[in-house]
Amino acid sequence: MKFSRLTIIALAALTLLPLMGLGCRGGDSAAKDRLGKPITLSWWRVTDSTDTFNEVITAYQSSHPNVNVRVRLIHPEEFEQVALEALAADTGPDIVSLPNTYVRAWRDRLAPLPPELELSFIEVTGLIKKEPVAVTRKVPSLNFRQFRDTFIDVVQEDAVIDGNIYALPLALDSMVMYYNRALLSAANLPNPPATWTEFKEAVQKLTKLDASGRPIRSGAAMGTDNVPYAADLVASLMLQNGTRMMDAGNTVALFNRPIEVGGQEYTPGADAVRFYTDFANPTKETYSWSPDEPPAWEAFASGRVAFTFGYWRDRAQLMKRAPQVDIGIANFPQIDGTERPSYFASYYLEAVTKKSAHRDEAWGLLQFVAKPEQVTGYLTATKKLTAHRAHVQAQLDDIELGVPAKQILTSRTWYRGLKPKVAEAALQALIRQVVAGGDISEALLFAARQVNQTLAPATR
Repeated sequence: MKFSRLTIIALAALTLLPLMGLGCRGGDSAAKDRLGKPITLSWWRVTDSTDTFNEVITAYQSSHPNVNVRVRLIHPEEFEQVALEALAADTGPDIVSLPNTYVRAWRDRLAPLPPELELSFIEVTGLIKKEPVAVTRKVPSLNFRQFRDTFIDVVQEDAVIDGNIYALPLALDSMVMYYNRALLSAANLPNPPATWTEFKEAVQKLTKLDASGRPIRSGAAMGTDNVPYAADLVASLMLQNGTRMMDAGNTVALFNRPIEVGGQEYTPGADAVRFYTDFANPTKETYSWSPDEPPAWEAFASGRVAFTFGYWRDRAQLMKRAPQVDIGIANFPQIDGTERPSYFASYYLEAVTKKSAHRDEAWGLLQFVAKPEQVTGYLTATKKLTAHRAHVQAQLDDIELGVPAKQILTSRTWYRGLKPKVAEAALQALIRQVVAGGDISEALLFAARQVNQTLAPATR
């Protein structure tokens, strides 16, 4: 799908099903009156086609005939600015789709799920003669136990704040490894590496340098910030090796600090940064990439790179860029001997804005759409990974989804403050500083200070 730079991409509206057309003869008059008044819910998103939700919204309208839903798609790079300006002008959406890192940052703009919702709907009653009846009822909302039992653990970390549910997921995504099958075969590597030790060995075998020591074929596009998701890659390594990213209250960044293991102090955050940047260090045996290289995916598409990293959602774009490359997809490598794999999550959550004039109806729609039995059609249409425990096994057994589905249950993330882009930029600057020869400890301290500047207001 192509997006314009400054305008809405598409607008989908599902029209009202008139109450009288349903033949509703029973129910209280207040409920009939309420159902006779149209409500339009505006849902702003950055992904999927506008017709993706038609089936599930039509199903919702069968019992809530007065609810219209308009899905508006906005370019991801413009979304935050457009949404914030609209909310400030009281013209914003009822429902907003946010990156998982933004829910806490947007907390003051969002309405948490209340314990119950007052909703009017059509209920079919009668043992012999079925008849639609209009009712208004207070309906219990999804509680924390049900939320925990329905969604995988990482969703709880992102969507639940101080015991309140602020958002619901429709899908999940996590970092995977893409590789050039032909290059691995030519190097007599039958399988992609599963551990970082195997990864280092494979990169050394696959990398070729010219007489001046510059890579002419790279084992991996890794080590600098001219690769997609460089900040996420560094954070992934930190989470894997036991780095404490934040304190328990999300009030201070800790990824620059040492920890004690077996009576010995060491700084796992520094080890993660060193491991990553060694791939861009000409003095290291793993050297395979430099800041002077073209964008990583461009080099991968030309057949000059064996391994690159991205999310499952990137596969279509990579395949379009590299039609001549036989692309393989493998799980993100792990530390040797780890008992609990760790994968890096990046996905969207659906939330109701505080300024919505129809919060109960908006939450009612979201809870319906996010039910395991309702979200199936969405997952099938979009080929996305599930955030629901009920669908994990089916995706593990799926030929196409099986590899990334192995990462669902142990996906992780970290809190990036009120300004997630600032945190990302801090890690990018950290990478540049170390690759340029800067001291890792000093670079980590500077990055932590930058992140700390965005934390305090979010923890009151």
